[in-house]
Amino acid sequence: MSEQPSPGSRPLLPGQIASWLRLVCLIAAALIVTAYAYLAVRQAPDEDALRRKAQKDLRAENAKKAQALLTEPARNADGSYRIPVKDATALIAADNKVIAKIQAAAAPAPAPAPAAPAAAEAFVKASDDQMKRGAAVYARTCIACHQPTGMGLPPVFPPIANAPIVVGNPELPIKFILQGLMGPITVNGTTYNSMMPPVAGVTDADVADVLTYVRQSFGNQGNPVSADQVKAVRAATAGRTAMWTTAELGLK
Repeated sequence: MSEQPSPGSRPLLPGQIASWLRLVCLIAAALIVTAYAYLAVRQAPDEDALRRKAQKDLRAENAKKAQALLTEPARNADGSYRIPVKDATALIAADNKVIAKIQAAAAPAPAPAPAAPAAAEAFVKASDDQMKRGAAVYARTCIACHQPTGMGLPPVFPPIANAPIVVGNPELPIKFILQGLMGPITVNGTTYNSMMPPVAGVTDADVADVLTYVRQSFGNQGNPVSADQVKAVRAATAGRTAMWTTAELGLK
């Protein structure tokens, strides 16, 4: 009997070979495309990660500068002396009349009041009690960076003396205190690229008092801030955990 070829050993027809080749080529092409896409995605810069790294590097750089400014006495560009935080703390601890001295240093020099526009809000002087409370909060939370004279510590901490942003819409400085601020900002012609961390442990009344004190000291003439104003901003921004940026708030 003649042997019949088994089904498993039957030779492939040319059409079948072509089909297999097309399938192999398709699979190879798919693998190449998949690998290329994977490598492209893997090598693409993660913008969010880069932004976080840039913020981290900026915070580290500012912390280094601030540490030097807060611990090393030196003379500022305007001829005044910096007060290191340890010296400021010792001064406060040793002199129970320091609040009065801070207020005296912050008193604006006599000057004619600028003519206000007809539609401008009338100036309201804060009560002595609120100014005293505000000075106490300032001495506790602000004096190390912004100094007793409100002139700050160039080039890291900007001045709050004669600063338009201080006496403008109080919503902005309230946000600075509650959530912090970072990014470049120009004050009195000098650009500062620093950050202000949020101030922990302050009540609505504390924020209102210290802003009122600042808005009516160091040559500033701004109306008082109420605890209700602070409460409203705190409620509106309750879900925010990140610091504000100057670009986000439209500041330059």
